[in-house]
Amino acid sequence: MNPVLDGIAPSIIRAINARKRPGDIDLGLGEPTIRPDPCPFDAATAWVRENGLPYTPNAGFARLRAQVAEYVGLPERTASDNAVITVGSEEALYLALKAAIDPSRDEVLIVEPCYLAYPKLCVLEGIRHRMVAMDPADDFCPSAARVLDALGPDTRMIVLNTPNNPTGRVWPESELRALADGLTARPGEPVRVLSDEVYRELYFGEAAPVSIGALWPHALVAGSLSKSNALTGLRLGWLVGDAKTVAAATKVHQLVNTAASTFSQVVAMEIFADRATLAAHRPHYAGQRAKLEGWMREAGLRWAPIEGAFYCMVRLPDHLAADSLAAAEALLERHRVLATPGVAFGDSGEGWIRLSWVAEPDDLRAGIERIARFFAEG
Repeated sequence: MNPVLDGIAPSIIRAINARKRPGDIDLGLGEPTIRPDPCPFDAATAWVRENGLPYTPNAGFARLRAQVAEYVGLPERTASDNAVITVGSEEALYLALKAAIDPSRDEVLIVEPCYLAYPKLCVLEGIRHRMVAMDPADDFCPSAARVLDALGPDTRMIVLNTPNNPTGRVWPESELRALADGLTARPGEPVRVLSDEVYRELYFGEAAPVSIGALWPHALVAGSLSKSNALTGLRLGWLVGDAKTVAAATKVHQLVNTAASTFSQVVAMEIFADRATLAAHRPHYAGQRAKLEGWMREAGLRWAPIEGAFYCMVRLPDHLAADSLAAAEALLERHRVLATPGVAFGDSGEGWIRLSWVAEPDDLRAGIERIARFFAEG
């Protein structure tokens, strides 16, 4: 057996979710409950009737790669050779690390709280990595200064996620610009930024979030249709960046997966042909967010600002704050509400629980009421 795997802890999120019983209220897993639009699937089925289901080029259909690169919109990186189509965004993250980082010399800096696949992928590849935490006392407000101060002499990549899972925070353009300016002023080899933008379409401000890739030429952007279009099972993602790095990522991709699913790619081409469909679910989530905040306010809960995605971090009361895993387990056992302990997203998440608020409104409201009772038990 590969001993490296022994050092990779199982997912706390999945472990908690595995304990869910029939009748429990699920505010844990980040799984959209909206039914997807069947029209792209109907069109893809018609395409298969006419064309069969052959392999695509390793990097994906050229048309889809061009659609994705144009959609992500990185300056001077909008051609088909600036994108590779992947099996979900998680493969895109892996490809970026594998292609762009030399484990013998490079270090990766990961912004937390974060999806803990980031450090685990580094462990899998033998890549040195460190975490830089956003301040929980400031509700995890994005801070370029904290990231720049944490850079080391061997740092060659920063990994960040915006809109963020688990916090729901969005990196504002001012902070991204400060980050880009700081990286520009840094002497030596440029530091890449790997931006996980899987929640790109789920934002609640007036303007769409700005990508670091629009401000920093050494950025790689990962994304997918999983969250925006409720297509987690389609496993259709992408990595966008400079052509040289994308070519290297494609070399890895073809060895691991040959190519992404042909059927999934045809579905994606139909979706990108009408890009308005990428934002079709945002009004639903905006309405759900308004209800959630009203119910949490009534219940006297404290939460970090919800600016994007479909998560929120709720502060545990003092008598529970020392052990978020124990708190989440007790909440599930005593009140039958599934939530995710904040520590599942890094040390800075301790003292919080993450709620995924994709549940039906009645379940969401009942879950908030049960959480408030649990907090009040003392």
